[in-house]
Amino acid sequence: MDIRQLILPSGIGLSHLRVYDEPGPDGLITGGAHFHGVCSEIYYVLSGTGYVELLSLNGYQKVELQPNKVVFFRPGVIHRLVNPNKNLEILLIMQNGGLPERGDFILTFPPEIMADTTAYMAAARAANLSEALARRNIANSGFNLLREAMLADPNSGRHKLRKFYDYARGLLLPKVDGFEWVLKSGSLYEAKSSHDAIDFIRNNHMEYLEKATWEGIYPMNEPLRQGTSGTMHPYAVQECLPVEGQRVA
Repeated sequence: MDIRQLILPSGIGLSHLRVYDEPGPDGLITGGAHFHGVCSEIYYVLSGTGYVELLSLNGYQKVELQPNKVVFFRPGVIHRLVNPNKNLEILLIMQNGGLPERGDFILTFPPEIMADTTAYMAAARAANLSEALARRNIANSGFNLLREAMLADPNSGRHKLRKFYDYARGLLLPKVDGFEWVLKSGSLYEAKSSHDAIDFIRNNHMEYLEKATWEGIYPMNEPLRQGTSGTMHPYAVQECLPVEGQRVA
């Protein structure tokens, strides 16, 4: 699927998420802890209850989740969904289309894996549910190390988190040219379209309205994807956006 099919108005992406309902080795029923290096993300709770754990240089926090509640986080905030009642469903609202779940994520693997690109890529691969749960368990073991370090001694915890970010940079760097292309084809294109419309209105050129389109999307009959936090149905349009640089008129 072309990632541009996942870019909706304003360049956002949407996915319906059912958080994993299988317990991990620590007994908790969770998704896999991870963060995004470029994109912000919103969790809108559709149904169920649970909580999300957040870890950043500001420390550790646990935020309770309930229907209609929104939690959002900027790049760098490690997050892990916890689904104790096995009923948590969330609408993911993502910057830059589907980029946060298609490349712009780093799982919190332990240091020995983070330091080895080949080992990281092997551990991050998940072609089915069994592999996705194994990946989740490895990520959560690394997350627990970071969380416990932060809780025991914030200064030591911040040092370990900065080291983790250093490893993450090496993993993200080969992808940034592709990320930039997604921004140009998606969110920047969308912003340019609005600026173009303003210019057209000012200059009495309303022909652009004759090309207006709409689309309805129901993703629930499409194949499931295994995400970092659970099984996902992405909202995808049938046609791709034009390639970067095209004027909307």
